[in-house]
This record gives sequence, structure tokens and C-alpha cells, in this order.
Amino acid sequence: MELSYPITYIGDIATALKDNGINNYIILNQTLALIYADKKFNENILDKIKQVTWWQEARPMSSMIEINRILEGGETVTNASGTNYIYDNPYISVSGEGIMIAIIDSGIDYLHPDFINDDNTSKIISIWDQSSSKGTPPEGMIFGSEITREEINKAIKEKDSTLSRDNTGTGTIAAGIASGNGRKNALYKGVATKSELVVVKLREYEGLFEEGKINYYNTDFLAGIKYVIDVYKKEKKFLVVNLSIAEKSRAYVLTNLLDTFEELKNPGVIVVSGAGNEGNTDIHYEGVFKDKKSPHDIVIEVGLQKLLDISIASNGPDKIGAAIISPSGEMSYHATYEPENDEYYGKFILEDSPYEMRYSYPWLLSGNEELLMRIINIKPGIWTLRLFPEVLISGEYDIYLPNQNLIPENTRFLDPNSFATITLYGATESVITVGAYNDKTRSMWIGSSKGPIKGRGVKPDIVAAGVDIISTFINQGYTTSTGTGVSSSLTCGVIALLMEYIYQQGPTMRKLLFTKVLKTYLMLGATQNEIYTYPNSSQGYGVLNLQNTMKAIASKI
Repeated sequence: MELSYPITYIGDIATALKDNGINNYIILNQTLALIYADKKFNENILDKIKQVTWWQEARPMSSMIEINRILEGGETVTNASGTNYIYDNPYISVSGEGIMIAIIDSGIDYLHPDFINDDNTSKIISIWDQSSSKGTPPEGMIFGSEITREEINKAIKEKDSTLSRDNTGTGTIAAGIASGNGRKNALYKGVATKSELVVVKLREYEGLFEEGKINYYNTDFLAGIKYVIDVYKKEKKFLVVNLSIAEKSRAYVLTNLLDTFEELKNPGVIVVSGAGNEGNTDIHYEGVFKDKKSPHDIVIEVGLQKLLDISIASNGPDKIGAAIISPSGEMSYHATYEPENDEYYGKFILEDSPYEMRYSYPWLLSGNEELLMRIINIKPGIWTLRLFPEVLISGEYDIYLPNQNLIPENTRFLDPNSFATITLYGATESVITVGAYNDKTRSMWIGSSKGPIKGRGVKPDIVAAGVDIISTFINQGYTTSTGTGVSSSLTCGVIALLMEYIYQQGPTMRKLLFTKVLKTYLMLGATQNEIYTYPNSSQGYGVLNLQNTMKAIASKI
């Protein structure tokens, strides 16, 4: 696996990188760039390039869609989204026409009839297959192949499935929920049936933490965001970006790297993210120091895996040191904040497990401390994380393991906390964050991540159906799936309908086509159960209700 890094920069970064022998890079915008390098790359060189203001090794991401692979007992998208109110109403004529929905996931089965129009042309504007070497990369990119609508249309005519393949199926599921037209089976159509798709098939990496588990990287994901924006500029259509994959959860977030893309703040561009699938996965621990005298010991059970990442975040200006104690009783270095030393390396001799610790203070995305600890060749057993209070104001801290679907089920905190488990990209106000609701039981799906974002308010914003939803699948089939990526996909389709409806009302109403404004209308229209207080950390402002939201918008016309 090659190494990759997101970096923020000032000045002429292209010249600066080339002058330092770095030739594989992608400039995403005026602030953010990506570097790709081989395993021998000395990343410390980045500290010496004055144009580089911040850098970080690529972080793993994983899917927020769990594939059930059965149809029995599934719920149709139509019932889950309430779109009969739209499609059966003679006075409302919207279907998502003129709206692009971006799917950045595992790809798409472009031969599925539900992505083919009645004239046998594709609903897909283009695909960037990051793992393909058959064609040329999109402009400004350095890997993968761009597949145009013309090429897809030709493949449809010839029944050629070799242009790009979705080997996992989650991308095809997300696309079908948001946009599938139901040509193969009208019962299983998606939400915005005449919307169009722009698709990024992310490169897959296997076995980072555990053999057989697939992960993505945030560098490739951010490159996908850049590609989607480039297509949006060319097509000059409204855009809804669906985030159905997730980076690690975070409790303290002021911003994220999506905020560097100014185009995502434009009217007519909406970003929707799943809240995360970590609500019952034991990957989060929350603690508070009462004094500066006593360290805290946090117990982690570790299963059979290759390595483990542990992230520690403090609240506010607090500084916390840390060490790891292995099952055999060896203790690592005591990592503590020192301006001239932010990296520690060592090895547990008896376990034969090297480790590294990276200190960030302040961390770019929160302004707080972030300490990342990685144990390589980690052995199964009970490991203890020992935290040392150094500078305390609030004393609060949060610790996270990787997303559960990347690690063994028995790797977990023994005393976990299910709150503050919202994924990083769903944690800011610039994104509509959606949790997963179970329509069958009229209750939250147990795996849906919970808020809050500490010091920043309530998340998720709303919740939407996300359990056993029927959608398109690979090999021109259908399946059911569950997760907050399902809920975000459904919400993206609903937003496409709302955007078309608002656009139809004329220029004065188009001022509503901003993320924060549409988010407010979704909140106003959400269904609330009288036994709960809203907003809350599980459901946000309530359950997505398309009919009520349409009425709330209509009342302003």
C-alpha cells in the first residue's frame, strides 16, 4: 500500500513539493492538497516545507451500510420515504429532475435497469473508478479512470459490464435508494427517480486492522469530493453529496476538511452524511479527571488483529499524557506534550509489538489535543491505556477505537459509552447529519451513532428510515440493507425532490437552496414523539417527514 497524506498549505505548493522531490500530488483547492508516496517516503520532510501548514497520515474510512442480502421482510423506499405523497399528488410534479446526486462509495452496477432511462441511456453522468487503469484519470487527478456517459451508454447497448465493477455493493445500494427509477421492479424504485448520478468508486484496501476487512482512505475520499465538484461546475446543475462512508467518530470538532471546499457552501449544493454506525459498538470511552494527582487506567480487550489505533482527545486547552501497558505488564513511553517532540516510538519486547505515538496540540480540526497511538503486530489480550493529567481545565476526555466494522467484534472498551459517536464528517454545521430509525418498531436503530458534538450542539440533525430497506444490488439484483448510510441516501433523494420543488417556485424562493436553510425545514417537518424532549442526542429534531416538510416550505411561498 502506498502512503498518502492530506496537507493544508499556503503559497505555491506545487513548486515547493517538486523542489523537495515530491511529484505525486493532487491540489484540491486553495487550502488543501494530497500527497501520494511509496513506503520509503520520509514524512518528516513535510515539517521542513514552509508552505505546508499542517499534514496528517491518511485516515481509514469504512461503510455505513450493512448488507443483509435478503428481501424477505424488507421495506420499500417508497414506504420508508413517504414519496407516495409526491408521486400520487396531481398538484405536485417533482421527481428530482435537474438534480445530481453524488455517490462516493464502492462504485455502481451501471447495467442495473434502475439506472437506465426509458430511452436506454444511463442516469449516470460519469464514473471515476479510482482503482481502474483502463482509461485516463480525470483532469487534475493522478490515478484511476474516468468513464463518461457516452462510454456507459455504449456499454449498455453492448451489455458490457467490464468498464467498472462494484465488487462490494454498498455504492449500488446507496445510488438505488436515492435515485433508482424502478425500471426492473417499480415496487423497489428509489426516492428521486429522475435525478442523475455522479459516481466515485473509491480504491479499496484490505486488512489494515483485521484480515479480510475492507477500508477506504480519507485522501481518496477527498479527491472524490474534488471530482464531484468539478463535474458540478461542468454540468451546472444542483448537487446533493451523499456521505455513506465514515471516518472515526469524534466528540470535539470545530471544522473538517470538507470546509475547505468553498463550492460546497454554494446555493444549490447540499451535503448529507450518515451519523455513523457506532451506537452500540463499544468503540468510545468517556472520562473526566477530578484532580491532577491520579492517573486513569482504561481497559481495552483486543482480539486477533494486525494493529490497533487509539485516539485520545481532551476538552478545551487540557493536556493529557498517556502510556500503554501490554498484557504481559510492559509499559510504553509516557507520551507527554513537548513542543519540540511530538512523536514517540518504541516496542513491547515480550509481545514483539512495535508502537508509535503522535501528539497534535492544538489539532487542526478541533483546536484541542489529539494523541494517536498505534500498536503494530498487536497480540490478543487485555491492554491498559494509562492517562496522566498534565494541564486541566475541564478534565474531560474521549477515547476512540477504529470503526467497529474494521476490527474484530471482541476488540472493545470494557466500559464504553455510546454517546458522542458521530462520524467526523457528520460533526459540523455545514452538513445535514442523519441517524437511522427503525420504522418497523418505531424506535431508533440500535447501531445509530449518537451526539452530541461537545461544545457545538445537537447531532444528528434528524433521523430517517434505515433498517431493512430494499434497494438495487450488484448483478442487477435487489437486497436489503441497514445503517445510517441507508438513511443518508434516502434523505439525499428527499432533498433532491425538495430542491426541484423550491426551484419551481421562482427566483425569490431559490434563496432557500442552502444547506442550513434546508436543514431547518427538515427539522420543522420532522415527526416528534411526545414522550421525548427535542432536540436530543439520539434523534436530533425528529424523524424525517417529507409531507410535513413540503407543507412547511409551502407555507413560505
